Amino acid sequence: MFPTVETRWFYPGSIPTDVLAWYHYGERAPEAQPTRIDYYLRLTNHADLGIKLREGRIEIKQRVEQYGVEHLHEHVYALVEGWRKWSFGVSDIGSGLGELSGPRPAWIAIRKARRLRRYCVTEAGAVTAVAGAEIVVAGCNIELAELTIHGEPWWSLAFETFGPEETLHATFMRVARHVLRDDTVPPLDVDHSYSYAHWIQRIYEQPCNDQTPP
Repeated sequence: MFPTVETRWFYPGSIPTDVLAWYHYGERAPEAQPTRIDYYLRLTNHADLGIKLREGRIEIKQRVEQYGVEHLHEHVYALVEGWRKWSFGVSDIGSGLGELSGPRPAWIAIRKARRLRRYCVTEAGAVTAVAGAEIVVAGCNIELAELTIHGEPWWSLAFETFGPEETLHATFMRVARHVLRDDTVPPLDVDHSYSYAHWIQRIYEQPCNDQTPP
C-alpha cells in the first residue's frame, strides 16, 4: 500500500509558455520521462476510485481523505486529497484479468509525455530538490504532463507527496510553499483541480478510443 497526499490540475490544449517557463526554472532541471500510454477503467459515479493498466501492472487508487481547497499562492488554489494506491503485476491477477479488461469500450487510453521534479523534505522541515532516481523517505514529485485523450490535447500539473502517512499533508504544504513562492508562478484555479478519476468522469460522454489494453 502506497499512501499519498496530492493535488492535480487539468486544462485543455497545449502547455502554456508561462507554465513551461516557471516549471523549468528551479534548483534542478526537470527530468523527461519516457512517453507511455495508460489505460483507465471507466467507473461511473466513482470519483473516489481509479483503476488503470500501466506497463504490465494494475494500479488501484482509493481516495481516503479530502482536505478541501488550499490557497497555495496569491493566484493558486488547489483541491487537496489523500489517496492510497495498490499495484499488482498482471501475472499476480491470474484468470481474473480477462474479466477486468472486458470489452474495449470499458477502457480509456491516455497518452502521457511527462516531466518530473522531485523534492526531499528532511525531518527538520528543509526542502531540497533532488534527482528523480534518488531514494527519498519523505518528499514530493511535481509532474508536468502533456496528455492526449480521444485525440485531443490536454496538459496537467500534479503535486504527489510520499512518505509516512501521518506527515503527508505537512510535507505537501512545505513543498508547495517552497516551489510556489515567487511572481513567476502561473495562475492555477480550483475549478480545474481534481483527480484523474474525476477528470475522466467529466469526459465520459465523449466516445472512447477503440483500443485494447496491452
